[in-house]
Amino acid sequence: MRSLIPVVCLTLLLHACGGGSSVALHVEWGSCDFDRDRWAQADRIGRGCMMASFLDKHPPAGMNIVELKLWLGEPNTYADLEDPAYLVAQSGPNGRPVGEQLLVFRIDRRSGRVVEAMLRPAS
Repeated sequence: MRSLIPVVCLTLLLHACGGGSSVALHVEWGSCDFDRDRWAQADRIGRGCMMASFLDKHPPAGMNIVELKLWLGEPNTYADLEDPAYLVAQSGPNGRPVGEQLLVFRIDRRSGRVVEAMLRPAS
C-alpha cells in the first residue's frame, strides 16, 4: 500500500499539470510499441512515436543513469548540464517532424537516479 501512494500522487500531479499522462502522450505522440533496437535506429519522429510506450513499459523513476542508457542509448544532449535528454518529434501531415521536444530525465544529484521525465522545447 505504501508504494502505491507515491504512484497515485504522481499520476494526479501529472494530470493536474495537463497532458503528461500516458493517455495524452499516446494521443498526441503516437502509439508505436517501444523496442530498444528500433529506438537505437529511429529518427526523432520514430522515437516520438515510441516515447509513451517506453514510459509505460519501463517507468524511468528510480532508474540510474546506466539503466537508462541501456534502454535508450547515449542521449542527444544534456539539459541543465547533467540531465540526459533525447530529441523526439511528432510526424506532420507531410511526414516532416513537427513539435520537436527534448525528453529530459531529471537526475537526483545525490542518488544518481531518475526522479522525473519531462518534455521541454528543443530550442
